[in-house]
Amino acid sequence: MTVLDIAILAALALALSAIVLWLIGRPVSPARDDTPRDGARATAFLFRNGMLVDHDAASLHLPDSTENESDWSRFRRWMGFRFGDLPLDPELMTTGESLRLHADDTATLLLTRQENTLRAVLRDDTPADAAALHAEVYRCHDLQVHSLAAQNAPMPVWIMDADGAMIWHNDRARAVPPRHAARLTALPDLMPEPGQSLCLRLTLTEEGGESDQCYDLHVTRTRNGTIHHANDITGLIRAETLQRDFVQTLSKTFADLTTGMVVFDRAKTLAVFNPALTDLTGLSPEFLSARPSLFGFFDALRDRMVMPEPKNYASWRSQITDMVKSAAGGLYHEVWTLPSGQTYRVTGRPHPDGAVAFLFEDISLEVSATRRHRLQMDLRQSVIDRLDEGIAVLAQDGRLLFCNIAFGGMLGIDPDTSFAEMSLHDVLAACGARYPDPDLWTEIEHRIGQRRLVATLYDRAGQSGQKGADVRVVPLGRGQSMLCLKSRNTAQQSTMELPTR
Repeated sequence: MTVLDIAILAALALALSAIVLWLIGRPVSPARDDTPRDGARATAFLFRNGMLVDHDAASLHLPDSTENESDWSRFRRWMGFRFGDLPLDPELMTTGESLRLHADDTATLLLTRQENTLRAVLRDDTPADAAALHAEVYRCHDLQVHSLAAQNAPMPVWIMDADGAMIWHNDRARAVPPRHAARLTALPDLMPEPGQSLCLRLTLTEEGGESDQCYDLHVTRTRNGTIHHANDITGLIRAETLQRDFVQTLSKTFADLTTGMVVFDRAKTLAVFNPALTDLTGLSPEFLSARPSLFGFFDALRDRMVMPEPKNYASWRSQITDMVKSAAGGLYHEVWTLPSGQTYRVTGRPHPDGAVAFLFEDISLEVSATRRHRLQMDLRQSVIDRLDEGIAVLAQDGRLLFCNIAFGGMLGIDPDTSFAEMSLHDVLAACGARYPDPDLWTEIEHRIGQRRLVATLYDRAGQSGQKGADVRVVPLGRGQSMLCLKSRNTAQQSTMELPTR
């Protein structure tokens, strides 16, 4: 084969290759600007007079339409979150005008107006490799998880577009009355900045004049609209109202008490006090209203000499700390004798959440009355102890209440040194041992025990020729009685006439 033959065969091979490439449709010129490039995916939508008349999407899921909403309005809401504000009406675009909108990602939306039709081409240049597709699937999965959480949130949630139209709401929002939903989804007068939230408290009246519903409304502004979270706080508001009314009732009650009361919270700062505290301590309402600390409060009491003077100022703070610990355990109870002569009873009581309360009672009159009563009792005891006649007072059940020195000396007993109480039988047994007279002591025990002593009983105890005693049993009322013994020697007994029983 000659060189010429080889050249001819090579030319034929090149020509055949060109014909094959032409037959398989290899492009020889660049694509139009509005067609997808290599690796790009595009979908076209055709609108006529606001109605979607054709599209080449594999599946189409436009948002649900509201009353009298056009297909273009639904498409506009569907694309708005990604491409911003689309024209409100295709008629606003002139014939032949094109508008290219870019998303934050690689997608673009080309709008072209031709007479009464509008062509929208959605193009996405995202590479179609396996990793990119998997990332998109993962993002969709992540969005589904977030959507599920929002859909089942315990509070109503609405997503609104920039025009105030509702794009989405969760299940809880469906249970909100329409009258309330309209107020909760309305745009606030003062809009927050994009990415910021605004909190409002709304009180909405129920239909039929029923009780109000209270909501804490959080409005978050996004690039394409707003998100509304409504938290129903009606129960919380009612509980706060009941608590406030209860506190007011307690405050009125505490205001009428003569006992001073002060409560310190867990931070040991004064939280509550009543007017009686100012009267008892002399501390001004302005000082107490400033909420002093616990140490500041007791320092003020010490400065005004409304508490016992501490023996050691160096350990003053530790004494107060010990007192607070005792009060927190419900063990603090002391009587303060003040330099002014007044006497206060101070009681510490624990309160919930680490708080502690102190009660101040002026018991000066009570202490004075107790002292006077004790002095009177001591005086009476001294008087009867000076008598030569033995005197014993018996209770309703026959117990020995008290006796004088002469009575104990005559019988050889000392009830004050005995741990056990002496009964009627014990007392009369001691009388019978000292002055034997079985019939007399038996009769006295019978009359007192059976409560048959209605008049004073006079008699003489003791056997003939022995030292005896004149006996007198006096009823005192309420079942109590007094037993009196007066010793007599033998000479006196022989010269006196015995009385009859």
